[in-house]
Parts: sequence; structure tokens; C-alpha cells
Amino acid sequence: MSLCVVINADGTLAQTGQPVSECAGYVMVDASEHARSSLLDTLLSVPEPGVAGTWLVGAFGFVLGCNILSSLAGSVVKALSTERD
Repeated sequence: MSLCVVINADGTLAQTGQPVSECAGYVMVDASEHARSSLLDTLLSVPEPGVAGTWLVGAFGFVLGCNILSSLAGSVVKALSTERD
């Protein structure tokens, strides 16, 4: 559960009771909320150009490789087919 807190003059923290969306001080989160937000930041972050390029080339290569393999398999099936046009 998140809490809105402020720092007192003596360095201690005091809860303000304000909703987190209207907090004028600092928002304290517990460990599970921090872990969730860190995971979301990691998942939604923009990858480095090298990593993005590698994924793009890999995906394109996979699709192209599947196309070539299916074309070869179709040629073999057509060559072994007993029906002749």
C-alpha cells in the first residue's frame, strides 16, 4: 500500500493522509509494489537499437526460412505425386 509522507524538520517521516494521486511530498511503496513497477518499467522500456535490430532480423529470417522450407516440401510432394497434369 502506498503512503504519502513528508520529511519533518528533524529528519523524521510523517504520514500526511493525502491520497497518493494528490501527494505533495514523497510516496512510499512497499516491496511488492516496487517489484511490480520495476517489472513494468523493464517490459515497457525501449530496447537498444542493436537488440531491436537483432529481433527484427531474427523474425524476418524465421519467416523467410519457413517459406523456403515449405516451398521445398511442396516441390518434393509435387515430384512424388502420382497425379500428372
